[in-house]
Amino acid sequence: MRTGEMTPPVELIPAQRQRLWGWQAVVNFTLGVVGAGLYGTAVIVAGFERGPAVALASWLAPLLVLAGFAAVAGEAGRPLRGPRVLWKVRTSWMSRELWIGVAFVLLIAADIAFPLRIHRAQALAAAVLLALAQGMILRRSRGIAAWDAAVMPWLFLLSAAVSGAGAYMLLEVLAGRTVPPAVLAAGILLVILTFWAGRVYVSTRAGHAFRDATASLRDGAAGRLAAGLGGALPLGALAVALAVPAVAAPAAALAGLAMVACQAYVKTELILRAGLLRPITVAKLRMSRRSS
Repeated sequence: MRTGEMTPPVELIPAQRQRLWGWQAVVNFTLGVVGAGLYGTAVIVAGFERGPAVALASWLAPLLVLAGFAAVAGEAGRPLRGPRVLWKVRTSWMSRELWIGVAFVLLIAADIAFPLRIHRAQALAAAVLLALAQGMILRRSRGIAAWDAAVMPWLFLLSAAVSGAGAYMLLEVLAGRTVPPAVLAAGILLVILTFWAGRVYVSTRAGHAFRDATASLRDGAAGRLAAGLGGALPLGALAVALAVPAVAAPAAALAGLAMVACQAYVKTELILRAGLLRPITVAKLRMSRRSS
C-alpha cells in the first residue's frame, strides 16, 4: 500500500440479518399504508363529501390498519403485553404509531356516527401522520443501514399515496363505478414520483453497509421486478385507461392491483432482505508478535 493511502476498515463481525421483525411487520407496514392511503384518496376525490367510496373506505381502512396492528402485536409471542407500548409515547415511534392509528380509527367512527366534513379532514390528517410514523419507526433503527435514511418517512407517505390510489381504483371498478380521468392522471404522476423517489433512495446514499443491503433493490432481481410491477405495468395500464374508454375499467383495475402489489413486495424486500445489521468494523487493526 502506497504512503498516504487510507487503510480500509477491518470487518470484525459481518452484516447479519435482523431477527426482530418478520412477516408480521411486513403485514403491518403494508396494511397500514394501504388503509391510510385508501381513506385519503377516497376523501380527496369526493371533495370531503361522504360519497359511496368514502362510505366503503370508512369501514375498510380502519379494518386494514387494525389488522396490521394485530399482526405485529403477536410477533413477539406475547400479544397481551402490546398495550404497554402505549405508555412509551415520549420515546417510541411504535407508541406514536399506535396512538395515531387509534385516533385515525376513532375519527372515522365519529364520522360514521355523526357525518361531518371536519371529522373527515381530521381523519385525513391522522392518515398522513400514520404513514409518516411508520416510516419513522424504520428511520430510527440506527443499527440497520438500509432503514436509517432521512427520506424513509417520505417514502412511506408516497407508498400510502400510490397504494391507496391503486386500492381506490380497484374498488371503484369492482363496485361498478367509473374511475374519473383526473384520478387516472393523478395515478400516473404518483407512479412516476414513487418510482423516482425509490431509485434516488437506493442509488445516492454512500457507505458499503447501505449499498450491500440494498443491492437487490438497486441492481438485482428485486429492483427489476419493482420497476415492472410498480412502474411499467401500471403506467401502461393507466395510459390505456385514459386513451381507450371502452377498456378503461379493466385497465384501471389492473393498474390499481399492480400499484398495491408492488408496494407490498417492496415492503417485503425492505424488511426481510435489506434489513441487515451494520457490520462491526475497526479503523485500524495491528497484529504484533511478542518478543520472547
